[in-house]
Amino acid sequence: MIASRCYFYVAALCCLPLSCSVQAEDPPPIFEADVQPILASKCGKCHSDAVQKGALNLASMAGLRVGGESGESAVADTLDDSLLWIMIDGDSMPPEDQPQLTADEREVIRRWLEGGAKSNAPHEPTEKKLNQHDVLPIVLLRCTACHGATLKQAGVDLRTVADMKRGGKSGPTLVPGDAEASLMIQRIESEACPPRDQLLKFFVRRPPASEVDVLKKWIEAGAPEDNVQPDVATTEPDTFVTDEDRQHWAFQPPQKPTSGDCIDDFILRKLTERGLEFSPEADRDALIRRAYLDLIGLPPSVDEWKLWRASGDADWYDQMVDHLLASPHYGERWGRYWLDLAGYADSEGGVSSDPVRAEAWKYRDYVINAFNKDKPYDRFLVEQIAGDELLDAEAADVVTDEMVENLTATGFLRMGIDQTGSRTMNFVPERLGVINDAITVVGSGLMGVTLECARCHSHKYDPIPHRDYYRFKAVFKGAFDEYDWLSFRNRKLNVATPDHLKQVKAVNPPLAAELKKLRKQLAQAQTAEILELLRQHYPQQSEADRKETLRALRIADNSRSQPQRVLAEMLQTVQVLPDEDQPPSVQQARRTLAELQDRIETIQQKMVPSTTIRAVWDRGRPSPTYILRRGDHDKPGPLVGPGVPSMLTDGQTPFTPSPPFPNGTPKTGRRLAFARWLTQPDHPTTARVMVNRVWYHHFGTGLVKSLENFGVQGDRPTHPELLDWLAVTFAEDGWSIKQLHRKIMTSRTYRQSSHIGDKQHGFDPDNRLLSRMPLRRMDAEVVRDSLLFVSGMLNTTPGGRPDPISVDRNGLVSAKPTLDGRWRRSVYLQFRRTEIPSLLDTFDYPEMGPNCFTRTTSTVSPQALMLQNNALVRTLANHFAKKLSSDGSLDAVVEAVYAAAFSRSPADDELAIGIESLQGLARDWGDDHQAAVQSYCHAILNSAAFVYID
Repeated sequence: MIASRCYFYVAALCCLPLSCSVQAEDPPPIFEADVQPILASKCGKCHSDAVQKGALNLASMAGLRVGGESGESAVADTLDDSLLWIMIDGDSMPPEDQPQLTADEREVIRRWLEGGAKSNAPHEPTEKKLNQHDVLPIVLLRCTACHGATLKQAGVDLRTVADMKRGGKSGPTLVPGDAEASLMIQRIESEACPPRDQLLKFFVRRPPASEVDVLKKWIEAGAPEDNVQPDVATTEPDTFVTDEDRQHWAFQPPQKPTSGDCIDDFILRKLTERGLEFSPEADRDALIRRAYLDLIGLPPSVDEWKLWRASGDADWYDQMVDHLLASPHYGERWGRYWLDLAGYADSEGGVSSDPVRAEAWKYRDYVINAFNKDKPYDRFLVEQIAGDELLDAEAADVVTDEMVENLTATGFLRMGIDQTGSRTMNFVPERLGVINDAITVVGSGLMGVTLECARCHSHKYDPIPHRDYYRFKAVFKGAFDEYDWLSFRNRKLNVATPDHLKQVKAVNPPLAAELKKLRKQLAQAQTAEILELLRQHYPQQSEADRKETLRALRIADNSRSQPQRVLAEMLQTVQVLPDEDQPPSVQQARRTLAELQDRIETIQQKMVPSTTIRAVWDRGRPSPTYILRRGDHDKPGPLVGPGVPSMLTDGQTPFTPSPPFPNGTPKTGRRLAFARWLTQPDHPTTARVMVNRVWYHHFGTGLVKSLENFGVQGDRPTHPELLDWLAVTFAEDGWSIKQLHRKIMTSRTYRQSSHIGDKQHGFDPDNRLLSRMPLRRMDAEVVRDSLLFVSGMLNTTPGGRPDPISVDRNGLVSAKPTLDGRWRRSVYLQFRRTEIPSLLDTFDYPEMGPNCFTRTTSTVSPQALMLQNNALVRTLANHFAKKLSSDGSLDAVVEAVYAAAFSRSPADDELAIGIESLQGLARDWGDDHQAAVQSYCHAILNSAAFVYID
């Protein structure tokens, strides 16, 4: 009975539907039938046979197995290791703005991957056959520092397979088909190469076992060479960047609008749409001061102010603008802005010693002179990018001024932070960092595109493939070759005209001899001061420890032993004590040091500048350029050739550089080809970026707010038609920056008052429509230079070596005066990255890391405290007071102060307050009229009216 019941239950269960029992498994999905349609529908826009963003093709199993730019397959043995699932599960694919996968579609892909990624036509990856491009990146990284373009130790050059087979003094370095018999493998495995004791000298590291294994397998295979062509732009459509990608406004050439003949037409059109109109024109005094500070960075002299104020000419304002554009001070003001973009500094940065760049100032003077001469912007760019490829200075019988200028201009590419002259930081990763900074300056500063993201992967937002970064890097490879590197110690040229050489020979030898003697005395005095500090503050310290302290100072701080670090820190503890807290013997040692430094600086100023130029030059021997997967220096990928960002082209135009001097000095011509492409009148971004930058410096905000980023994530232009009109007319006007200034400064838009009415505040609170002129604080150097000018203490001598600075024990960084007791403009101060003059630093002087695209303007209490308490500011206030008539009436004093400081007359209430203040100050100073005037002048220089531009 029991058995029959059991049989009944079993029979009943077998008859139940599957949903009520253990369900049969669905057959695993097949790629062609189940997965490929999903990928084609949701991912095919970016990853198909025609379009391969990130170098990934999802249209076939072969594409999935090959993977994308990372070099890894998109499918793996497990779900968690499959890149395809990682991207889908992390919601990275499809992108947010594209149709998303449904839950069912995700489940199909998940089951397919878990089931082994089955396919009707499975792609079985075959073992990759090695060729020369699998081993050359290894050899370049590990071996060519000793066996390459610069050094060929033992007569061995390993840059090509032919060279390897040829070998050197000991015979061929490789024997095809026999790795064990190959000299290069023997020396690597015995650790004879790279030599253990010379790794740091040549900045190489030993190859890991994986790299040695690749070398051995390649040699065992017969050292095969394939005809692999670099990946460059061709006449075929680019599968990585689509025509749709190129539709972004900034990637299209600027077009001249069909309506609008001046700036005001475009601005007024936008204002009218919001029910606004221009603000009233600023009064004449405000326009005079605004124009002077804007164009030359100095206020007008009282005589100039009176001249323009009294002019009855209808075109007085236009005359004044032309007068200022012709001033040599114009280049000092606007050249400084370009130096921001270039990342100009008089030191290398990157390491604690912050080495000085002795000849960087020549580039600074080149820039200032170029602005003063109104050098056409297209020529200005070509000289800075490829000046060495314009004229063959190396093969010339006579060096000309133009050759020297062209080479000096290339300092533009040498301004970034560079630690590769350090004894510990000159490996390939550090070199790649220097190259990346140069690419950042060129990409963001000149083209308005953020290329640096693509160093590690395809740009997330802009259509800049990983490949395009390395094509662009290859453009500069003739000069910036991480495997054939010039550190900041040897990237200089000695080039000069015959006249310059003659001057150097006539003037410098006796001064150089004296300088050598003084520097020897200075070194001895520095040692004496250190020893005296230690003796006075640590009398129990042994003489051996004192000598060890001196030794420690000659070693990079990150290479010192622990005892050396302790000794160095002990010294630093007492070095920072101010002079008043030091024993008399230390004070005397410091006075001796200061006197020697002053004497050295005086002699240096008397010497004719050297013939040395800090330059970039193509050496005509670039090593191959490989994509570095994820940006890792030891993960080379495909070979690429030089090229420009595809999104800024039609995608079907090859980049074809050619040597500029076929019968002269070997050069690749790559940078020259790039510079000429960049300066085409219809280039999508070049003119737009520059006119936007000039607009920004006039109005405090660009038409495109993100000056360095015109890409998809950058700001849209507030007035796109105006931006294009300015860009097109800029090129039509011969790329004249001065003409661009004239257009802007003579516009009704620029001449508006800065007054904010209720309607403007409501409809244009951020002034993006330009319904008024913004009230702006002076830039840091304008604050300092104006203080010097108003006080009569500005030395207007242009150019030459930077003026030295000093750092006191409290960390205050100050400029040293010139021989006449005055000070030069801020642009001529030594700008050392670790020693920015304190007055400038307080008022937001730009830091260069690697450069400055946009200046910040802060309002913080240290600014007011600096103007109030700084000794230099007080000194200048006293000089200001001395310029005024000491026997004049009080109202005359107030009138004179306002004229000099504010370029206007005081209002009645201001005059009354000024007289009252002078009377009160005179009483406080015991009827000392001059002291009262000094205090009043100091208060005026501290006022917001002085540091703000109306």
